[in-house]
Amino acid sequence: DPIKAVIPGKTLNEISKILSGDMDDDVRIYFTDRHVLFEFDQTVVVSRLLEGEYFQIDKMISSDYNTKITINKKELQGCIERASLLIRESERKPIIINVTDGSMEIQSAMGSMNEDIDISKEGRDIMIGFNPKFILDALRVIDDEEITMYLVNPKAPFIIKNDEQSYIYLVLPISFNM
Repeated sequence: DPIKAVIPGKTLNEISKILSGDMDDDVRIYFTDRHVLFEFDQTVVVSRLLEGEYFQIDKMISSDYNTKITINKKELQGCIERASLLIRESERKPIIINVTDGSMEIQSAMGSMNEDIDISKEGRDIMIGFNPKFILDALRVIDDEEITMYLVNPKAPFIIKNDEQSYIYLVLPISFNM
């Protein structure tokens, strides 16, 4: 029978560190109501399962959006990297993007960093805050020259994906006060 379970990310990270790249053996996985057990080589790893359900991603990645932005990936990445220089990781201050016709303004909540990037926009103007680390993680692995972002509202996650949907990134927003 199919099993749905939420396994802590730390557990999966530790198992990936233990597994060697040249290991030929299978990893056997066993579930109880509250635990998961991984067995491989001479190793057994047991972890508690997280209660509840994981985000219902299908509902978050809908085709409904109010704003669609096409932008040069390198320009966006550079601006966000510069804006994030002013933010200490411990402070968790957001980077704020303000999208208007033909332009995206990127602001740092710390200091007075402010940059404009040319964009192609369909839909409404929007202002949204986000953790720069999350979007930079996505931008660093995307090979496309231009990316497309789909935004619903300032409190909803936005999506970065290409037409072929060979990648889809979901970026959660952060509330901010202006």
